[in-house]
Amino acid sequence: MPGYAYRWEPIKDLPENYLDFSDPDFNDIKLEWGLVRNRIKHELFESFREKIIREWAIETGQVEKLYSLDGNLTKAMIDNGLDSVELSHQSNGIGIIDTAAVIENHYQIINSLYQDIKHGRHLYATAIRAYHAAFVENQEFAIGVLPTGHHVPIKLLKGVYKRWPNNPSAGEGIFEYCPPEQVDIEMDKLLEMHAAHIEAKVPFDIEAAWLHHRFILIHPFQDGNGRVARALMSMEYIKAGFFPPVVAVAGKQEYLDALSNADRGDLKPFVRYLSGLATAKTLECIAFAKSLPGGVS
Repeated sequence: MPGYAYRWEPIKDLPENYLDFSDPDFNDIKLEWGLVRNRIKHELFESFREKIIREWAIETGQVEKLYSLDGNLTKAMIDNGLDSVELSHQSNGIGIIDTAAVIENHYQIINSLYQDIKHGRHLYATAIRAYHAAFVENQEFAIGVLPTGHHVPIKLLKGVYKRWPNNPSAGEGIFEYCPPEQVDIEMDKLLEMHAAHIEAKVPFDIEAAWLHHRFILIHPFQDGNGRVARALMSMEYIKAGFFPPVVAVAGKQEYLDALSNADRGDLKPFVRYLSGLATAKTLECIAFAKSLPGGVS
């Protein structure tokens, strides 16, 4: 029998020293962005934001190996629109994916996050289940593992918590996520802690990383957990007036390494990984606006 790379335990709250996790450089960016954000010409800001949203929509599926696009195709879609190129259906090993439809789903979801935040909607379990159903709307199967170790396609439950364990096995052993019978309890606990963090004014960059990581440890759905986790993380940045960090397939290993550190109890690398992504996009936007006549008032 294989050993365990991680044994499940109930999710933990932030440690007392959580303020130490913030990157001082990102704290400086927060101040600069606060001074510049509202001085950027509106149409320039919206044009830049739209490109970020398209990139997020494309990359969140590539990270999960739902589909694969070459760099030139990705750039064309980011620059010119998701419908600017014709995409073929792709096989992801368990079924045929309508690549364009899945990316469009992702695009609609990230836009719905902006709307939910604009209207002051709080994060509830029902909302998370709705996000999941939207993410997997065009995905019919997930991978199941038989006692023999063989992988088989199983019907994907949409917007419904898992009914069977979904513990992956890798070289280091089995990674044990929350058992199905504990998911409701753990999700309630996650949302209660999150609400308490908002009340306590936990910095958004720290809360985003905590929420993403603890959600992943619960792994409440059969499939699609990574995409939902990145959406929840993105909400914290969007609420704070920043662009959502784009976890791209090119940086996937760094992303996984930072999550692995969090699994071992050190959330700081993950906080700083995400804030580093946000820093890059924020500085890119500022430079873009300043490079154009009248771009910044």
